[in-house]
Amino acid sequence: MVEKLLEYQKADASAREIEKTLAESEDRKKYAVAKKYLESVTDNVNKLDARASELLSAYEQVTSAQLKLKEQEQELSLALEDSNDETAISYLLKKADELISKIKALGKQATGIEQEIKAVFEEYSAIRSKTKVAQEQYKTYGEKYSELKKSLKEKKDAVEAQLESLKGAVEATLMEMYLKKRAGKMYPIVYEIRGNSCGACNMELSGAELDKLKKGQVIECGNCGRMLYKK
Repeated sequence: MVEKLLEYQKADASAREIEKTLAESEDRKKYAVAKKYLESVTDNVNKLDARASELLSAYEQVTSAQLKLKEQEQELSLALEDSNDETAISYLLKKADELISKIKALGKQATGIEQEIKAVFEEYSAIRSKTKVAQEQYKTYGEKYSELKKSLKEKKDAVEAQLESLKGAVEATLMEMYLKKRAGKMYPIVYEIRGNSCGACNMELSGAELDKLKKGQVIECGNCGRMLYKK
């Protein structure tokens, strides 16, 4: 009952080796990194567009406010030139000082916004440069990874055909159990017992479990979850 399952596991080892070769390929990793970056570019650029729009709007508001305050400052200057009343002059000077403080504060705010706008455009420039590099890497490593897949295709197809052929020869319940564990990244899955213990984790098996094994049944280790058999 277990012979075909062991044969399936042996063929599965070849399939895993191909999967490992593809997964650990440096070309695949670099291709994946470039692809991920390129997929994020549009979203990043849209965020920068929105931020740039906000900053430009804020800058326009600040400069507009500055102009209005400077107009008020000129009006006060004219009023001071025409006034001879000390009380009025004192009031006008106080107002002029307040306007100058507000204009200076707006100036600092405008400078801060200008710096932020500059940083946004620098980020735009960096994205353009990174995107160009990522596009080149995507093409170069994508082609290399495709070549690797092509070189393994014949072997991969042969192994998959072998696995498909063996699948029908294995008892359905055992095959289902095996594939479920395989999907959970467990490997190897099928172990021969050693003495009265699991051949994978060395947990001692119960008398009932040993009886099932003696009858040729395949059992599941209660500790590591491997499929166990006895010759």
